[in-house]
Amino acid sequence: MRALAATSAARVSIVLAPGDGEGRALAERLGIRALTAESSDEGRAASVRAAVRAAAPDSAAILFALADQPFLEAADFEKLFAAFRAEPRGVVRAQYGDQPGSPALFARAHFPELLELRGRDGGRALIARHAELVRSISLPMERGRDLDTPEDWPA
Repeated sequence: MRALAATSAARVSIVLAPGDGEGRALAERLGIRALTAESSDEGRAASVRAAVRAAAPDSAAILFALADQPFLEAADFEKLFAAFRAEPRGVVRAQYGDQPGSPALFARAHFPELLELRGRDGGRALIARHAELVRSISLPMERGRDLDTPEDWPA
C-alpha cells in the first residue's frame, strides 16, 4: 500500500473483508480509503466489484494489486501507468520472466465486465476473453514474489 500511495495514482483504496477492524485502522493510519468486499467468502471477484463500484466517475482505468506482493515498488506501478497513458485502452498487466501476473490495470471500457465477475479468479477470465487487448510489462522477477503462506516468507 505504501508503494502505491507513493505513485501518481489519483486515489488508492484497499478492499477488506467485512468486520476487518485491524485492516481499517491500518488503512486509516496510512491515509488509504478502506472499502468492504460484498461477499468476502466468494473470493477476488467480490473485491473487484467493490473497487469498481467505488471508482471515481472520471477514472480512465483501475489497477488491481495484491496485498501479498510486498516487494513491488512505486516505480513498478509507474511502468504500468506509463504503458496505459501511452495507449489508454485494454488491459496492462505485469509480467515476471515468462509468467504473467499481478498487478493488472483495466481500462474503463472493461468496468461493466468487471462488475459481472464471480468467484475466486478476479480478472483472469476477462483477460483471457480479451487477450488481444492485453499488454504485458516486464517487471523484475524478485519484486513479483507472492507471499501467500508463512512458508513463503524469507527466513
